Amino acid sequence: MLAELDAFTALAESGERDYALVGPDDNRVHETRTRRFPYNTICHLGRDFGDGLWRGCSGALIGPRHVLTAAHCLYSLKLQRPPVRVRVAPGRADRDRFPFGTQLAIEGYVPRGFIQARSTSARRPYDYGLVVLPRPFPGITRFLPLRVLTDAQLKRLESGAPLTVAGYPADRPIGSLWWHSERLRRFTPQRLLYTVDTCPGHSGSPIWATLAGVPAVVGIHTSGILDERGRSYGCAKGTILAPPGRLNSGVRVTAEVAANLRDPRRAPAGRSPMIRVL
Repeated sequence: MLAELDAFTALAESGERDYALVGPDDNRVHETRTRRFPYNTICHLGRDFGDGLWRGCSGALIGPRHVLTAAHCLYSLKLQRPPVRVRVAPGRADRDRFPFGTQLAIEGYVPRGFIQARSTSARRPYDYGLVVLPRPFPGITRFLPLRVLTDAQLKRLESGAPLTVAGYPADRPIGSLWWHSERLRRFTPQRLLYTVDTCPGHSGSPIWATLAGVPAVVGIHTSGILDERGRSYGCAKGTILAPPGRLNSGVRVTAEVAANLRDPRRAPAGRSPMIRVL
């Protein structure tokens, strides 16, 4: 186990490039209180595609054994296959501190539409996934609930409570948790768009809003904007912050998304909308 954790501290960058720091400033906050709710539910995911390198993603505990994340964290479109193993560390504090330990996932699910879609735009609404753990993490008894918001409720969010994205960006020290909050800018039937600052590694982070005093997941952070050379704005040396007005985005938690995440094996009309990849 010690050797596994030693290797896990040397996570490679996620390799994803579709996130950005939206100008005029990088406003991400380093969170050190990772034992407290809701930050103890934010998970650092390490993915090994068989070469022994751990590539980072983020996720969130939405139940004792269920971790929400992005589909592209569980299935590589470039390699056309899932990782051989996924290690989950909730509330990771830094390179060496794992307050609740780590576990290897025993199951992983992504929407059928994510794998079968033939274009990026067709794939975006399906970029969410679920990791199943062998057992609950001792000491974590409260989880981030999923919340399906109506258009009217989202409209009120545009001028009300901010959205927060919390996760583990690869441009910061390994294993450190960062978050940023800003208001929702726009939404569609399947997407949320915002100027929250994110970088590679934030993929799969929960998008939460505090509603009636309770943080609830209303989306999953998945994508954003690139500069003219195809690089994430502000996330790597030699890049600048994205011009004001540009938007990052994620999958909106709809009734269907919530149902699939709560029960990935459900099969309406005799066919499951989710595919097991781990």
